[in-house]
Amino acid sequence: MRTPARTPRTGAARKRPAAKAAPRTGRNVRRAAPSGDAAARKARLRRRLKAAGAACLVAAVGAGLWAGGVQLKRHGYLRVNHIAFEGQSRIAESQLVSRLGLPEGIDLPDVDLGAVAAAVLSHPWIERVTVRRSYPDALSIRVWERTPVAVVRTGGRELMVDAGGVVLGLPDPDADALPRLTGIETKARNAGDRVDAARVALGARVARAWGEPGALVDVADPEDPLLLADGLRVRLGADGGYRWRLARLAALQPEIAALAGRHGAEVDLRYDDRVIARPL
Repeated sequence: MRTPARTPRTGAARKRPAAKAAPRTGRNVRRAAPSGDAAARKARLRRRLKAAGAACLVAAVGAGLWAGGVQLKRHGYLRVNHIAFEGQSRIAESQLVSRLGLPEGIDLPDVDLGAVAAAVLSHPWIERVTVRRSYPDALSIRVWERTPVAVVRTGGRELMVDAGGVVLGLPDPDADALPRLTGIETKARNAGDRVDAARVALGARVARAWGEPGALVDVADPEDPLLLADGLRVRLGADGGYRWRLARLAALQPEIAALAGRHGAEVDLRYDDRVIARPL
């Protein structure tokens, strides 16, 4: 009995077809990253929600403060009961209070600080002012007074002025040491008016260079101010150097006094290389 012959294998073994992958369940599926537009929309939404929350908080706090303020006003806790001034030395507080014109019983939040400052500045002696509320019931007012630098002789009267030419009023007892200035054309007759500040500054410079209290200076001609002292008319010019020029005058005082005699003399110090003097 013959055994059937085996068929010889030819080539490599055939590959079996790969099994199809089972579909993944929803738990293992990765979500796609949001697009740029979607992310921007979400960011805008978050910002809007935050802004809305902040606005609600501010509104709630504001409403609470307003309600509290209404109650404090109703019971008179915010009524202005005190006005505190600071910085004044020449002016009485009553002079400033009378200018404020605050209504009786006004509440502190209702005070117009700008109007109060303007009222204080209307006083000729006040140069600067700050006004602030001091809760619960006070106004705090800090003032800076003007400083008189000279006395202007005008219209038959003497008037104190500051460096800005503001008329401060009639001289007080402390004004004896201030220089007296003449030759300033002005219609000012009342405190608060102004005169020529440049001429005031020029006269004050000459007086300081001379160094004598109450020095008399004529500034009618700003190009040629005159120092009037001890019977002398001293011409100084407008180029400055007054201290040096007047030092030359002091060095020649014996000779000039002899020249002046009883009628006085005019001394010309405008030149750097000589002094000219002649009797009047």
